[in-house]
Amino acid sequence: MSVDQWTQAALDLLVSEGVSAVKISRLCDQLQVTKGSFYWHFADLAELMTAVAERWCGQQNDAARGLDLVESIPAQQRLEQMSAILIEHRSWSVERAIRDWARTEPRVAEAVRALDRRIMQLVQDALTDVGFDAEQARLRAGTLVYAGIGFVHGRDSLPTPTPEEMHAIIALLTQP
Repeated sequence: MSVDQWTQAALDLLVSEGVSAVKISRLCDQLQVTKGSFYWHFADLAELMTAVAERWCGQQNDAARGLDLVESIPAQQRLEQMSAILIEHRSWSVERAIRDWARTEPRVAEAVRALDRRIMQLVQDALTDVGFDAEQARLRAGTLVYAGIGFVHGRDSLPTPTPEEMHAIIALLTQP
C-alpha cells in the first residue's frame, strides 16, 4: 500500500459516507491490510486526513488552473462549460462531502472559500465579457454560484438538472 492508495481510499470513504466514517480500522478492513500498514505511512488519523485535504486542494488547484484556460473561449461558452461540471455525479458527490467536512476542518474551509472566490470571479468576468456592467455581473455571478452550490446540496431531494435545463438556467441569467 502506498500513501496515495491510503489517501484515495480515505477520500472515497469520505465522499461515500462522510467524514465520520473515515476510521483506521474501517480503511484497513476495506483495503484488506493490517493497521501496521497504516502506521507505516501515517502517525495517526489526523495525518491521513491532512493528506486527504492536501490531495483535494491539489485537485481543486488543478481544476482552477483548467478554469483559467477557459478564458480564451467565448464568455457564453465559458459559462456553459463551468456549469456542465455541476451535472457530473462524481463532481457533486466530492463537492458535497468536502463542503460538509469544511464545517469542522478550518484548512478545508479555507480551501473551499478560496475556490469559491476564484469561481465567483471567473463567472463575474465572463458576465462582464457578455456585456453586463460590474454591478449586474456581480449580482448575476452570485446567483449562478449560489445556485451551483444549491444544486450540489439538493441532489438527494430534488431532480438533477439536465444539460438542457442547465443551458436554460445559464441563458436566463446571462441574457440582458
